[in-house]
Amino acid sequence: MPGPLRFELLGPLRAWRGDHEVPLGGVKQQTVLAVLLLEAGRPVPVDRIVATVWGAEPPPSVTHLVQTYVSRLRQALELGGDLVSTDAGYQLRIDPAQADVAAFERLAATDPAAALALWRGEPLGGLSGEAIEVARQRLTEQRLAALEQRAGLDLDAGRHTEAIADLGRLVKEYPLRERLWALLMLALYRADRQAEALRTYATARALLVEELGVEPGPGLATMHQRILAGDPSLSPGRRTSRNDLPGDIADFTGREPELRRLLAALDAAPPTAAVVLAVDGMAGVGKSTLAVHLAHRLAARYPDGRLFLDLHAHSEGRPPDDPAAALDVLLRALGRAGDEIPAGLDERAARWRAELAGRRVLLVLDNAASAAQVRPLLPGAPGCLTLVTSRRRLADLDCTGVVSLDVLGPSEAEALFARILGALSAGDDVAEVVALCDRLPLAIRIAAARLRARPAWTVRHLAHRLRDRRRALTELAVGDRSVAASLALSYAQLTGPQQRLFRLLGLAPGADFDAHLAAAAAGLPPAVAEALLGDLLNAHLVQEPAPGRYRFHDLLHVHAHTMALATDSPADRHDAVGRMLDQYLHTASVAADLHSPRTSHQRPHPPAPPTAMPPFPDVAEARGWLDAERVNLVAAVALAAESGRSEHATGLAVTLRHYLDAGTHHVDALAVHGHALAAARQAGDRRGEGTALNSIAKVCWRVGRYDDAYENSRCALPIHRESGDAVAEADALETLGATCYSLSRYDDATAFYRQAVRIHRAAGDTVAEATALNNIGVIEERRGRYREVLSRCREALAIYRAHGDRRHEGGALCNAGNALWRLGRYDEALDHLSRAMVIHEEIGDPGWVAHNLTSLGNVLSSLGRHDAAIEHCDRALALQRRSGERADEAATLSDRGVIHRALGHHDQSLADLTEALAIAGEIGDRSLEIQALNGLGETLRAMDRLDEAASRHAAALELARETGDRHEEARSHDGLAAATGDRAHDDLAMAIYTDLDVPEARRGA
Repeated sequence: MPGPLRFELLGPLRAWRGDHEVPLGGVKQQTVLAVLLLEAGRPVPVDRIVATVWGAEPPPSVTHLVQTYVSRLRQALELGGDLVSTDAGYQLRIDPAQADVAAFERLAATDPAAALALWRGEPLGGLSGEAIEVARQRLTEQRLAALEQRAGLDLDAGRHTEAIADLGRLVKEYPLRERLWALLMLALYRADRQAEALRTYATARALLVEELGVEPGPGLATMHQRILAGDPSLSPGRRTSRNDLPGDIADFTGREPELRRLLAALDAAPPTAAVVLAVDGMAGVGKSTLAVHLAHRLAARYPDGRLFLDLHAHSEGRPPDDPAAALDVLLRALGRAGDEIPAGLDERAARWRAELAGRRVLLVLDNAASAAQVRPLLPGAPGCLTLVTSRRRLADLDCTGVVSLDVLGPSEAEALFARILGALSAGDDVAEVVALCDRLPLAIRIAAARLRARPAWTVRHLAHRLRDRRRALTELAVGDRSVAASLALSYAQLTGPQQRLFRLLGLAPGADFDAHLAAAAAGLPPAVAEALLGDLLNAHLVQEPAPGRYRFHDLLHVHAHTMALATDSPADRHDAVGRMLDQYLHTASVAADLHSPRTSHQRPHPPAPPTAMPPFPDVAEARGWLDAERVNLVAAVALAAESGRSEHATGLAVTLRHYLDAGTHHVDALAVHGHALAAARQAGDRRGEGTALNSIAKVCWRVGRYDDAYENSRCALPIHRESGDAVAEADALETLGATCYSLSRYDDATAFYRQAVRIHRAAGDTVAEATALNNIGVIEERRGRYREVLSRCREALAIYRAHGDRRHEGGALCNAGNALWRLGRYDEALDHLSRAMVIHEEIGDPGWVAHNLTSLGNVLSSLGRHDAAIEHCDRALALQRRSGERADEAATLSDRGVIHRALGHHDQSLADLTEALAIAGEIGDRSLEIQALNGLGETLRAMDRLDEAASRHAAALELARETGDRHEEARSHDGLAAATGDRAHDDLAMAIYTDLDVPEARRGA
């Protein structure tokens, strides 16, 4: 069998399969491989590959060339599925350990001589390009750090002669690197060659002044002063090079962006600064792991010591370390005896800074409680690095760079889980497990450890156990490691008011919240709640994904909810939920009044709670709040229903009805009205039951579930009559009318609408009356009476404009535009539809926007602008598929199929019309079936498939006669005449067109 694949980058690029070298092709192909190797495991965008290989002027066929090189590499290296194309670019899926760079970085901290032995010359020698040069510079810098580390070890071991020889060569090769000169001076001094050490300083200084015009930096100057003073700490045996870093994590995964940011901050720091890098984040997110891993990567740069100190901010059973006590530990780590350590904090801090002067020391301060705890421990000397980790944001600590860790990305989380298990696991079950672990590294490690300890378990079984969120924290524990215990330590550090708000927010129904909902949960003034949220944010117990909006990570939400159940009384929890639902109902009512003012009388208007938001300044702000809170409002209705608060459940459902309908949020609407129906029935609320049934019917009609729509509205009608609610009765009648219209039961639809008209007229509601009459006009369009449709639309338009009803005005304009198109008055149609589009885009109604787009597409096609028409239909389809409005989707597909035929795209025309026919049959819309059948017949005729065309037209004719669709009946006769040559069909079509007064330009269309 062939051996494992490995790569050498520390010299000319080479690849080996076992003991056999693999030919890598020409320079450009090697450069492509080098870029992929440098980003192993991550997708590399094609433009980055192109920029590296070809620079600013790539050839026209560059994308094909990249594909060719990748294909050749995949074949030569036998990579198969390990070199893949993704949406983000090409990805080389290999373990970084297969490259010599990983071995070098691993050895550099502990065995620099072994690390340096891996080098074979200039990294990636012979290759060029921006990414290559950046990598080469980084690797060269790491090699220099390893050389310095090796020299330091030689000096500590008393190998002064070897160190002097190596350093003498290095200062000639890198004459501007001051650290090498300082080490050479120290080697000479320890070899009793003090005069040469001082002459070396003079040589280095003269070179720096001549080449750069600068004096030596603090490190080199301090070494000169210490040699002049005969500093005893320079003598062998006095200098410490202690390394008490914990071991690096063998399965460390991901975090490359965070590491790059920290390294960039380090490299950008001025040479006179003692660098401080801070890593903060919630419990279990991997702060310490990241800091230790980074410390090992940088260890070679800090030969004078690598120190680690746990400050115990969140350690069970002990308080955070006092800074004075921490300094005692650090000074002893540098070799100071107890009698050499001052008593006071300020004196100890000063001694600590003095001890580090002229040294390069890396200090990890883990688990810090505050900036005040950390500040006295920071080195003052340049050349030192401090890494600080904390569960709190240390905003008042002066840092060179800060990284706030979030949970792992999905692919990183799955990779960590697989690496801990020791096998490359993948698939939906692994993805679900890490998602149920909230992608929190601690939780993933515990879950993987549990699975490893229970051989009989499968990943799917573990996922099943974690799905029960009430038990999730119990499941995520193994040995002495527990997610719940880790989170509890963070909770314990909070004040009483902070803890109470944290717990009660765990009862919130939605995914996120604002300060007003937090205020309602705890019964606090909003300003106080906002200040407490800031405290929780700084403690990484909540997040702020957008200004003013907060959320929990999932496991923190579970923990908060669990703490509320364990700590707060049932009465306190009941009151907190009630206050939050009051807040939602009041604010939603205010927003809905701006969004849909004409239906304000149909909604409850509860009094403003003490935590009420300021009034919305305009409809855009109101709609923005509804959009931001939509998921939470759906969850609030569910919570209200589950907790027996039927008035909140039905009130919120009625309040949200028009917003959800206008936004085509049909899945949410079905959930909301379903919860409201259950709550109303549980409470014996007949009026609420009827309203919920009719609301469900409306949504079912919008998504093409006509039988369900009819049944629900049929059940709602007697309930409304029984309760004497005439407005609700008319609403149910109109829903029945719309459903019968879609089922091609035109006489029934007209009868239902006429009953609604009588109710609206008796109530004096002229807008509602106009809408019902307008809908009767739409039915007449199916029968081909376009002039009557146009007349009704214009009457309705006047009423809508008089009452400022923009949504219905837009609908009437659109209906009038369609009638004008049918009548062949294209310019007028375009004008009406364009004005309708402006209105519907302005009010944010995607369903009507899609309808307008399709109608505009039809008019544009009739004007010969077929390409523009296709674009309009494509945009409409995207909106309709997103909302699930199947009837509208079928209508647009049918219309687009006709336009494709006009362009000569017969195959695409057949595909669109076939899909439209399938959808129409699925939802039971016979009118759409007729349109699709006639459209198919016309396309088949254009393809000279006359027998098939006649079959489709015959089927359409039969349905058109059954439903009374006169225009489509005439269209079917037209098609049969053309397909069969039977002139009798032609005469029948002409008679119908004449009767309908259809202009000649629109006949057969």
